Amino acid sequence: MATLRLVFFTFLFTTIHAFGSRVFLPETTGPYSIGLRNLELVDHGRVDPFSPSGAPRDLMITLFYPTSEAASAHLPLAPQFSPAVASYVDDLFSLEPGAAAALTTRAHLNAPLGSEVARSPVVIFSHGFGFTRSLYTALLQDLASWGWVVAAVDHPYDAAIVEYPDGRAVKAQNWSWPLDPTVRELLLDTRVADLLFVLAQLDRRGQVMHTDQSIRNLYVKQQQQQQQHAGEMDQRDTLLPALNVSRCVALGHSFGGATAVQLLVNSSAVVAATDLDGFLYGPVIQQGTEKPVLILGFPEHFATDDPTAAPGWPALQGWKRDFTVAGTVHESYTDYAVFKDIWAGQGIEAGSVPGARMVQVQRTYTDAFFRKFLLDIGDDEFLSSNSSEFPEVLLRRSGS
Repeated sequence: MATLRLVFFTFLFTTIHAFGSRVFLPETTGPYSIGLRNLELVDHGRVDPFSPSGAPRDLMITLFYPTSEAASAHLPLAPQFSPAVASYVDDLFSLEPGAAAALTTRAHLNAPLGSEVARSPVVIFSHGFGFTRSLYTALLQDLASWGWVVAAVDHPYDAAIVEYPDGRAVKAQNWSWPLDPTVRELLLDTRVADLLFVLAQLDRRGQVMHTDQSIRNLYVKQQQQQQQHAGEMDQRDTLLPALNVSRCVALGHSFGGATAVQLLVNSSAVVAATDLDGFLYGPVIQQGTEKPVLILGFPEHFATDDPTAAPGWPALQGWKRDFTVAGTVHESYTDYAVFKDIWAGQGIEAGSVPGARMVQVQRTYTDAFFRKFLLDIGDDEFLSSNSSEFPEVLLRRSGS
């Protein structure tokens, strides 16, 4: 049985008030108002392989979702970071204390889950190694404004920091990249299991079809342990929307891109994946996948192919496109590009593409790709050629 808690992080509003005016992320560009909920999901059917105490795998997720302006206008806009994560960002970029706490999203905190959510297609998101889910907020909130429900998942112990509603904060273990291959594969397996678990909790039918027997066994075990945790309050019906994830899509950056592509193999429900500048690893390299994959990356390397490991591009046996974005670096595919504009002079490494433009590029290509393969909307022309609207984006490789 899963334990779920809605997270308010009310302390953060006090912090923002104490340090002055809020600083807003770029405006969203879609037709919908958006809501945001932070949720804790505990997988009692799975021991966290990295927990020193052998505790169950304990996840934090953020849901970004379309909502009506009438239902949400009176609600506050959500802060980008919880308190401990804001403090981490201050230290990361050598900011004045409280600077990151002032960053504010365009999403209304805990907005009602209306009919817009039930009708919306689902994107599940995986962050890069050493990053956190909240470092991609500008892109994810913009996707939600175009009608997508985005579930962004933190992967404890390889996320830089994960903060829980009871005040705990779990920091990344002392790993460095490149990872030992054994550790890398364990991390990838754990991340994929995280995403499958979250999809199972979001699924209004109560199940997700898994093609990997070992992953399926985790959920059989979870159901068997339900009586053991019967005394714990399960608030899924009131806190989680009723979503149909029988067909959904995956998105990830860096190692999260590898996670998203591997998910294509592990779940029949996930029909397409976008990889933002991520080398590919895992069983998909040997097994291959015929499901469609979109790659966006910086020009100085092949995003799918770690030069120290087996190349990933040949494993993509279906529709595939590899676009490069001039002026970008690996961190450009996070909120770092937005931060560089906000905190000029802090030496933030994010390439030369302005933050709002970087969000526009990623959202436009990802949205077009997901609409084509999940919703059967649009044609192949935009995704199979260079566009005068985006001269910095160049098609480098393609297939099928």
